[in-house]
Amino acid sequence: MGRLIELQDMRTCPASLTLRSGDVLLVHAPGGHVRSGSEVVEILGPLVPAVLGLDGSILSPVGPPNTVLFRALQPGRARIEIVTGDPFHKVRKTELGITVEDVDSESDSEAESEPEA
Repeated sequence: MGRLIELQDMRTCPASLTLRSGDVLLVHAPGGHVRSGSEVVEILGPLVPAVLGLDGSILSPVGPPNTVLFRALQPGRARIEIVTGDPFHKVRKTELGITVEDVDSESDSEAESEPEA
């Protein structure tokens, strides 16, 4: 089963992350790019928040986007760039290495590490 992994603060994020196929990385940032490995990781966004109103309408604030999603598609390596800061004035770009592991190999290694009763 895929996981929703929230990256809350780019300043405390390691330079590389290991995900599983099906995981989604949620980043609070106005933008991002897949620099290499687009067959391994895809970007969804940038997105603006919205809520469903009682009358069925969708309400979203006026302003720049503030969320980007990266989805791990298949095993391999990718490089992503996350754009933080004010998208109109002071932009900061951070590059991350992403390794995507196969879900089956991850569950096999977890089963092997569990002690027997």
